[in-house]
Amino acid sequence: MEYDETVYACAINRVFNFNCRSARMLTDMFASPGEVFALPERELRDLLQDGGHYSNVLLDQKTLRAAEEEVRWARNTGVGIIYIRDRDYPRRLRECPDAPVILFYKGRISLNPSRAVAIVGTRKATAYGLKQCRRIIESLSCLSDRPMIISGLAYGIDITAHLCALEYGMQTTAVLPTGMDSIYPPPHRRHAIKIAEKGALVTDFPKGSAPMPITFLRRNRIIAGMSDAVILVESAAKGGGLITARTALSYSREVFALPGRLDDPYSEGCNRLIEANGAALISAPESVATAMNWNDRNSDRKKDYFKKIFEQGDYIQRNILLALSAEPAVERNTLIRKTGADPSEVLARLTQLELDGIVGSDIYGRYILR
Repeated sequence: MEYDETVYACAINRVFNFNCRSARMLTDMFASPGEVFALPERELRDLLQDGGHYSNVLLDQKTLRAAEEEVRWARNTGVGIIYIRDRDYPRRLRECPDAPVILFYKGRISLNPSRAVAIVGTRKATAYGLKQCRRIIESLSCLSDRPMIISGLAYGIDITAHLCALEYGMQTTAVLPTGMDSIYPPPHRRHAIKIAEKGALVTDFPKGSAPMPITFLRRNRIIAGMSDAVILVESAAKGGGLITARTALSYSREVFALPGRLDDPYSEGCNRLIEANGAALISAPESVATAMNWNDRNSDRKKDYFKKIFEQGDYIQRNILLALSAEPAVERNTLIRKTGADPSEVLARLTQLELDGIVGSDIYGRYILR
């Protein structure tokens, strides 16, 4: 029985699902995945030399029927299937020796942007880590050619990176550790829907794949492979973000890490990576763009964002911004007096403006506009 080439590609992906290097080596030998299944049984066994482990499954008609059902399901649910030789396949990922043979895709953007940055880190992110993640993305959003932000949809740094990218109008792609029919973690399903509407969801796992330790490792290598650079915001001595950074190094990607306090367990991984010269130190939100030689800053975009914050804020927030616009630096009590509002209300607005990356402080603790 003849099948669509996509069915043959999905069948190979299912059989070699946890051995992408072998799948890649096999498909590289032929012009199309269907040619693998056209081989005589003996020739296929001789080619694989696996004692029948993979060849038996490839030769089983149940494998092709399962792949056919998967392709039918994908087409009925709006999930795209991209073969490694397709033009739409991420070109950066294709360079990696263990790139998956196919990717399942749902979204509205190309997986081949001119620039791509992965931002990863601990699920137990601190307020410091979340704030710096936002500041880094805000800085990248001011480039004329803004990079796509890639992460893994996990708690903490990952989901913050996705949501900040959406907030700043940037493209973002979430790489899943499961099949496209399930979202992990489940509470992020609503975020995944939003990402699919404005960005993309990607996985190489077949329908019905559940999250397991190995699937997270596989997810991390795709995040690294799709990127020009990987930014590690916070990480303990061991963690998925650290693995992603080290995988990126093996792919010859640029790696950056945010330093933290010596006694902070969720900065230990970053500090050690920097110490071992495995990552460039991020000393300011602009560090990544500067190191990547992305110097096309768009000041108008930053002005537009400031205008948006000003227009959407209440009178207290507007008075804060007006006071800070009039002077290079303002002490807290002076700012409260100029704002003309209750001190607790002023401090609450200042905290939010700091989290938004609009307001900061100088070395004397005075408030400044960033």
